[in-house]
Amino acid sequence: MKSWNQKQIQQHKTAGEKLGIIKDEFRDFILEKKNVKKDLFEKDCVEFIKRSYKKHELVNDDKKEFAIVAFGKNTNQVHYFPKGKGLKLIPNTLILLDIWARLDQKMAPYADTTFMFHYGKKIPKEIQKTWEVLIKSRSNAIEYIESEIKKNQMPRGVDIDRVAHDHIGSNGYSDAIKHTIGHSLGFDSPHGKLPGINWREYSLILKNVGYTIEPGMYLKDFGMRTELDFYVNDKNEMLITTPIQKEIEII
Repeated sequence: MKSWNQKQIQQHKTAGEKLGIIKDEFRDFILEKKNVKKDLFEKDCVEFIKRSYKKHELVNDDKKEFAIVAFGKNTNQVHYFPKGKGLKLIPNTLILLDIWARLDQKMAPYADTTFMFHYGKKIPKEIQKTWEVLIKSRSNAIEYIESEIKKNQMPRGVDIDRVAHDHIGSNGYSDAIKHTIGHSLGFDSPHGKLPGINWREYSLILKNVGYTIEPGMYLKDFGMRTELDFYVNDKNEMLITTPIQKEIEII
């Protein structure tokens, strides 16, 4: 089990920064279509992401499933890829964007992040309530990792998963848990080969390796996920390497 070197850590950070830029460009892309009153489908958005990877000199090793863009009810699927054009974007629609890519360089690690948007003037109360539970779950995972490394000990994947999912369950959403809290990041796939962060993983996470924290809640009519990347350095500092979404972005 090998940690990343400093070059790979920097490559990962740069990829994470670029994914944050693509997220903003994705929002602007939707606004542009809205302003000219042009129909927009899920497939159009996926193709936009593909072009954005190339523009920012990023690559994705999977040529078919390289990004997730889900509208409305399709957000309740953990891993959704549209058939044909997919759904058409209409007012008052929740949007999930999950993007993952790496620099176009040998042995560069992936970055992987997910954002939520609402295409409409006001976020519905049920969606906002669910979001608040979700980001608290994410905060619990971060705070637990930071508390452990302050004691000079690395946390186990199972314990990180537990503190995050316990909050979701305690708020009455146990049935909405359909995904693990995180995974290590790889070099030819966003999913690395090192132990991850889930309810079956009793191994310690490693220093100087990138991981995701990505709690999700998948209900009958909609779903949502928040995802960020991090690593723990030799100084026992937890460094988050992708943007932290605090509120659902309104488009």
